[in-house]
Amino acid sequence: MREKVLKKIRNASVKGMSKTEVPDYESKIKLFHYPEASLIETFAKEFNKINGKFVFCPNKFDMVSQLKQLIQANKWKNVYCTEEKIRYILNDTSIKYKYDLTEYTDADVSITSCDALVARTGSILVSTAMDKPRKLSVFPPVHIVIAYYDQIYFDVENALKIFKDKHTSAYPSMMSIISGPSRTADIEKTLVLGAHGPKDIYCFFVNDR
Repeated sequence: MREKVLKKIRNASVKGMSKTEVPDYESKIKLFHYPEASLIETFAKEFNKINGKFVFCPNKFDMVSQLKQLIQANKWKNVYCTEEKIRYILNDTSIKYKYDLTEYTDADVSITSCDALVARTGSILVSTAMDKPRKLSVFPPVHIVIAYYDQIYFDVENALKIFKDKHTSAYPSMMSIISGPSRTADIEKTLVLGAHGPKDIYCFFVNDR
């Protein structure tokens, strides 16, 4: 009896379709609509909801100024940054940083770029492309991400499409979507930040290329 019922269900499900045909519902339905606010306003709102710390910077000079103030206010001594394009900016400032990762376990904070921002969820897409070691987005207790206005997209679908188009020849060894600081509530259902990664995540959004 049980097999007869299952057979009827299977026959009803595939009636009128070939063996390889699969109904495509998601491509025909937009589950999420663009917000009335701008993408960056939406990202900042959602990022703050998940305990991220958003910093708006009109240009790279303001970014450097606010970054310097943040480092001094928190008395961070061991600041790590390996990416050449960020180091190029920092080299013209009084901000001291390390780029040799042989002793990265003493890191107080890391500074990295990102591949994309996802406005709808307040998430940050990072990868190990070029000179981006994965350890700097995972190990230090504080992670500072520097992003630019042409890196923000509405949803993950669009962000991943751009990521795929950018890395047509070869994908990076790691791609990750960060949605706020690392957290867990496994122990007595008490939320703990920094359980498996950075406790604090800052996004310095530079409103410039």
